[in-house]
Amino acid sequence: MDPTQNPAAGGDADQPIAWRGVPQDTPVRSEGQQVGKLFDLLGSDDEDIFHGIVVQLRSPSRRVFVPADDVTLMTATHVDVSLTAGELAALPAHTEEREFEVGMVGHLRKHLGWVREKDR
Repeated sequence: MDPTQNPAAGGDADQPIAWRGVPQDTPVRSEGQQVGKLFDLLGSDDEDIFHGIVVQLRSPSRRVFVPADDVTLMTATHVDVSLTAGELAALPAHTEEREFEVGMVGHLRKHLGWVREKDR
């Protein structure tokens, strides 16, 4: 049985939610084990495009970018990624680019070279 459909598994707290609704500091899990916490969400607020997340890893203690394609589930209580703990640790450290204030969501980062969908 899918744990998101099991009332004993946490009810609504385990239901998938939109990327903008995920709280900062939400635990990030790999293979069911917590590997860090959500530090930031990256995307285009104007175009509602989710690019990925920045994870504050537990070990080694640093921040890495995880692309949207590797984010498998986002809930109010956790974010699951398809990368293993070893693959996450092997990612290069995240460097901040230009910031855009988006109110309640926090700061979204936009990488240089990203092109708007409508400009493709």
